[in-house]
Amino acid sequence: MSNRTWQRSLTAGQHGRDATRAQLVEAIDRTVPETKSELARTVGLSEQYLSELLQDLKATGTIKKSYVVDNAALYDNAERVSELYALADGADDRGTAVLELLERLESVTTQQYDAARAAVMGEPVDQSADTLESLTNERYSAVLSELKSYTLTTDWPGNRVAADLSTIATNLEIVGDRACFIADVVDREGMSATGVVGERLGDIFESGARINEYFVRITFDCEPGVHEHLREEEETVHRDLDELFELVTAYDPDMYGNLVSVTRALERAIYYWVDAAELAVSLHTGVAPDHVEL
Repeated sequence: MSNRTWQRSLTAGQHGRDATRAQLVEAIDRTVPETKSELARTVGLSEQYLSELLQDLKATGTIKKSYVVDNAALYDNAERVSELYALADGADDRGTAVLELLERLESVTTQQYDAARAAVMGEPVDQSADTLESLTNERYSAVLSELKSYTLTTDWPGNRVAADLSTIATNLEIVGDRACFIADVVDREGMSATGVVGERLGDIFESGARINEYFVRITFDCEPGVHEHLREEEETVHRDLDELFELVTAYDPDMYGNLVSVTRALERAIYYWVDAAELAVSLHTGVAPDHVEL
């Protein structure tokens, strides 16, 4: 999905209090140092303090003796190295507030997505995606406001974490925006998805919802290991999209244009969920996950 990786600036001026376990994991994964001295220079720590941090990481199996990251162990012990949970453990509870606001934003954008799905499938909804847009904007603004406050009062790397959370919040807001676009096309053009095309659209909407569930588990439940299942679901979406674009060519030009518009918007909504999930994996583990392109 995203070509962006979570790269922190590991400069010589970085001090031990800033070097978290997640930074060490990332530094080892990026540079594969041959000696402890080399690793100490990379992260800007004394060898003595580095040894203390490495001892904890090796005890969980996250780091092997040869300074190699064990990804399976890393995911199993993510909470011990998680920058995201470190933010939530702040003395002023500001990190917890950020995560709670982000979760509230995810809740309403998911409602918008489901309302868009219902509109395409011709099902009734209590609140349309457009009706929910003002609530989305309100919750999005609340997240950004809290993140801005957190950034101004928090030393690096906490402010870097806040920047990534801001990107995740923006991705969720875009999901809501794409849902509104889909609902508007359906309402304006009076289109309805039926037959095989309708079935394929329904399948893609369901896959998107499952991808969002994985995003939630990664971000809020500290389960980065489910990223593997997210990738499998993403590959399914990719195949279904290819098949759907072949099917819609059988429709008349007007209907084809509407279906393409809806499908592209749906594709983008799922794109931003996956991108947000990848950022969350990086926040939890310090390692940017491999991914496939949609």
